[in-house]
Amino acid sequence: MNEFQLDLERYKTRGYRGKDLWLNPAVWSIASYRLGNWLYVSRPFVLLRIPLKIVSFLANKFCEVFMEMCIDSQATIGPGFYIGHIGGVHINPQAVLGSNCDLAHRVTIGASAMGRQGAPVLGDDVYIGTGATLVGKIKVGNGAKIAANTLVISNIPAGATVMGVPG
Repeated sequence: MNEFQLDLERYKTRGYRGKDLWLNPAVWSIASYRLGNWLYVSRPFVLLRIPLKIVSFLANKFCEVFMEMCIDSQATIGPGFYIGHIGGVHINPQAVLGSNCDLAHRVTIGASAMGRQGAPVLGDDVYIGTGATLVGKIKVGNGAKIAANTLVISNIPAGATVMGVPG
């Protein structure tokens, strides 16, 4: 749960405090993901795991239905995760995101339907703009920036800025 504290620190550095922080739907979505991921990875004692899995399932479904945020608990997301706006975020169970990644709304990080197995692997300090789609088994280097409405289907080197369809 230390990762969630680092997520909150990222929000605090952006000016979110008090009720603005705790009423932010993106924070609740990240909290739901962190709980589900903790249950998936650490597998606590069964008497603790069963009620927490029910809570995690309901929280995840609430985020999915009402906030349009589907962050699968099997995905690997580093600390300092920041989602700028709620809505339309989908992260595949096989996706790997490094630390301090920033996502805007309407971002899809998923598997490809074109026969290529796997999901994207993002480095640290990656920014993904509004409406961007990353699909397939690709790697995005540290510090890369992906512009709004960009389709990414191939590897991106560290520090690069990518835009367009395809990027």
